[in-house]
Amino acid sequence: KGTERAEAIRAEVAAVRQGCGVIDVSTLGGIDVRGPDAAEFLERLYTFSYAKQPVGRARYALMCDQMGAIIDDGVACRLHPNHFYVTATTTGVDRVYQQMMWWNAQWRMDVDVANVTAAYAGVNLTGPSSRAVLAKLCKDADLSPGAFPYMGVRVARVAGIPARLLRVGFVGELGYEIHVPASQGEALWDAILYAGRNFNVRPFGVEAQRVLRLEKGHIIVGQDTDAETTPEEADMAWAISRKKPFFVGQRAIDVLGRAGIKRKLAGFVMPMEAPLVPEESHLVVREGSITGRVTSVARSEAVGKAIGLAYVAPEQANPGTRIAIKAAGGVLVEAEIVKLPFYDPQGQRQEM
Repeated sequence: KGTERAEAIRAEVAAVRQGCGVIDVSTLGGIDVRGPDAAEFLERLYTFSYAKQPVGRARYALMCDQMGAIIDDGVACRLHPNHFYVTATTTGVDRVYQQMMWWNAQWRMDVDVANVTAAYAGVNLTGPSSRAVLAKLCKDADLSPGAFPYMGVRVARVAGIPARLLRVGFVGELGYEIHVPASQGEALWDAILYAGRNFNVRPFGVEAQRVLRLEKGHIIVGQDTDAETTPEEADMAWAISRKKPFFVGQRAIDVLGRAGIKRKLAGFVMPMEAPLVPEESHLVVREGSITGRVTSVARSEAVGKAIGLAYVAPEQANPGTRIAIKAAGGVLVEAEIVKLPFYDPQGQRQEM
């Protein structure tokens, strides 16, 4: 039933925010990039910089096509000077792998690219109690904040299973992605639930994850982007290295940036008690003209408001601007543009 479903989602969100939750992320993509040219290969493929990335660290990875449009995102984890483990979205990994293989054929670099998605199972253990739960299972890695900081990567055993530990997250809380051989995925899941029984660890699903990531202002490629969305339009100019001599899509992004964007992704809020909240794809309008559309929306207990993401005209993207959205039945509702993220703007919880 709808009410029971909504209550279950709220309970799962609360479990992550207040204690500890675990979600199966085995469908996320994983690609091993190895070889003397591995760092330079990623330098050319992604918008961020990886040449000087330390071993044991992860960096955000945004891939664009030659027209400057976003293809996919993930993280690039440096396990060895010549070995990166690159994650991708569930729906995007095949295209990312195809792009890697195609460009490697053009550049003829000394790298080996292997799609290892099916070889690994993964879970995301997250929430304020996640470190304490993981400590019950992992004895050969120092999990303290100083030794294993946010965006850190370690190779260790969890419940006796060899694992790649990524201190990354999509929900804005202290958390760990734990990637293990696919044959050991069920054993890892059971071990986490047993170790977390005194911490009230709770499984949560994709619907709760979507609320949690929205509160943190993280985009979902394919939902908050389309086939033509550029990083600047998606408010992700921070993910572009301006010092690199080249990356795929760089020229197009520079040209489009000089020409000026015509839309920009922004966060908006409405009162929690609003009787009518817009849905995804509802239109942002101004004086009878369409200026954008809603891409994500949810009622957030943590923020105390209805929150969402929408593309708007660039001049509408400033915090404090009031926008009109044509909701169900053609009813116009008002929302206020705010600065992202909605939740924990200083990032203290995920970096604790």
